Amino acid sequence: MFRWIRKKIKLFYSRIKPEKQKIRKEKILEMYKTVEIPETIPKDIGSREYKIFKKEERISRISKTLYENLCNLSERIIKVKPDKATEKKILKAIRVTHLNITPTGVASLAILSCLFICVLTIIAILSNIFFGIGISLGYGLIILLLSVFLAYYLYVYPMHLEKIFLTRSGSEIVMLILYMVIYMRNNPNLEGAIYFASRNLTGPLAYDMRKIIWDVEVGKYKTVDEALIDYTTIWSEDKYFIESIQLLRSSLQQSEQRRLTMLDEAIETSLRGTQEKAKHYSQELKMPILLIHALGILLPVMGLVMFPIIGIFLNVSSEILFIGYDIILPLVILFFIRDTLERRPATFSQVSVSEHPDMPPKNRFFLKTKIGVYSVPVWPAALVVALPVVLFGAYSYITAIEENLLHSIIITVGITIAFILYYFLSSFQRVKVREETRKTENEFTEALFQLGNQVSSGVPIEVGIERSTKAIGELSIKKFFLIILRNMERLGMTFSQAIFDRDYGAILFYPSKLIKSVMRTVVDSTKKGVQIAAMTMLNISKYLRDIHASQEQIHDMLDEVLSSLRFQAFLLTPLISGIIVTMATIIIRIMNRLGTAVSSMRTAYAVPFLPWGQIGVTPGEFQLVVSIYFIQSSILVAMFINGIENGEDDIGKNSLTVSILSIGFIIYVVSLLASLAIFGPLTALPGL
Repeated sequence: MFRWIRKKIKLFYSRIKPEKQKIRKEKILEMYKTVEIPETIPKDIGSREYKIFKKEERISRISKTLYENLCNLSERIIKVKPDKATEKKILKAIRVTHLNITPTGVASLAILSCLFICVLTIIAILSNIFFGIGISLGYGLIILLLSVFLAYYLYVYPMHLEKIFLTRSGSEIVMLILYMVIYMRNNPNLEGAIYFASRNLTGPLAYDMRKIIWDVEVGKYKTVDEALIDYTTIWSEDKYFIESIQLLRSSLQQSEQRRLTMLDEAIETSLRGTQEKAKHYSQELKMPILLIHALGILLPVMGLVMFPIIGIFLNVSSEILFIGYDIILPLVILFFIRDTLERRPATFSQVSVSEHPDMPPKNRFFLKTKIGVYSVPVWPAALVVALPVVLFGAYSYITAIEENLLHSIIITVGITIAFILYYFLSSFQRVKVREETRKTENEFTEALFQLGNQVSSGVPIEVGIERSTKAIGELSIKKFFLIILRNMERLGMTFSQAIFDRDYGAILFYPSKLIKSVMRTVVDSTKKGVQIAAMTMLNISKYLRDIHASQEQIHDMLDEVLSSLRFQAFLLTPLISGIIVTMATIIIRIMNRLGTAVSSMRTAYAVPFLPWGQIGVTPGEFQLVVSIYFIQSSILVAMFINGIENGEDDIGKNSLTVSILSIGFIIYVVSLLASLAIFGPLTALPGL
């Protein structure tokens, strides 16, 4: 057959005259003369996906932080290679945090920074000794000691960043499993489940899921299953997460009923692991809280009460007091707080409000006027209000003839107002948006359950929505379903259009990622039948209820250990700080009077061995040091409480700081003035 076809083709071409073949060839050549053939091949040839990949590859190689720039610069100056054990830890941290550095750069930065600070400090000390310009030996030794701690911190910073990254990512583990289970109930496809989760997560875990999909697309892994197995090696210490992922993977090879059962087990395993880790963490918090209490309350009280007496014999200046209590001590407390929070297990992620239209940008707030709405930066607004108070207090403090205690309190008022306004303006609109979104999502769980019940009876989806709105009652989420019903009845939209239409969709009025992702799944399930849609809604509402119940149990466990910290932050620290200032003021007054008397005795009776003179700290300086420490400790304790309760949550931290600073500062000023009014007149008694 094929031989016969070849013969026919040869016969056809043989009948064409050579002249015609020549004319045809010339026409073809003439046609191609108009086509411009480039001399060189362009460099940007490639598909759209390849161009996106090259762009992300180029962006990923750019150093995004100061630490990365310093590491890369230090590696070019001097190459210091860490030991093999530390190098493995740094490599693992780099892989987790996506830092654009090498272990050699990390070690080089640590050594180079320590050497640089030490050389400059030694030069400054020698300059002070020979030329009288520089720093004293005591300050130099303090700087040298701090340089060693700085070098160590830079050396272990990648591991520190790894813990923070895993904590932030781990807080989304439950939601990751939830989104994957929601998708896989109707579509048993692992790749689709990961893609669905990456679209609805907002934190670092969303980037990791997108990277898994991309690595499969570019051929780094053959299958999504292989990429997911490799990714779980990062979470080798979280056995519950690995077990949940294994259940999801294994469910694809089971029968339909067994598959659904294993999906439910994946959610239960993730929740059980979260509760167990939180329980162990709450039991381990007793010692860190006791340590924070000792460093933040007992040690400062003992030191500050004894300081006026010690200052007489050692002639300690206010600068030493400031360095010790307002620099070194807060850094030590911050180190212990950070170390404790880094051991915090991953629990639950915060409500995502990134898509809410009323959410202001970071470090800004919306100012509504008659002309329009303006985005105002926070710090300038806080300084405009607080700076005049600080300047007035500083002027009166400098020009004060007598004791400058009350004038220093004015400076403290201005500084505190600045911090309160900063944290308040940074959080008040965000807190309002998040609380509204959290309330809506909690109500959505009940509304989804009611809708699933109505649809399970076999009625159409619009009839089920109408009946469920009556069963919901007066919940605010009722408006969401009424908008869907209105769009379907009056505008003739489908169920999907009524929710996700760009102009009239109900989701525009409820910008919650959780609600959007769940309703997207519900819409997809309606394409497979009303009964499947009903089962999907009932199962999702069950999952959301279990997650909410687990959250409440964890909060109850952590509240038991946080009560002492709240008592310390709101009452104990400000109360003791105010009383300490009064006690120190009285002791300073008495010691200064005794010093004057002793000096006159030494002059009159020639007693040179009495080491008595004026104390190097005034009551105003002492009050400034204590008040600054009070502000620092309030911020640190607020960070500690919020970190234990909510993890990495700037909105909650700022809101809690406002409460602690506002209430604590009032208690501090009242306790200071009240105790000074009671015990201050004692220094005016004869003989004192």
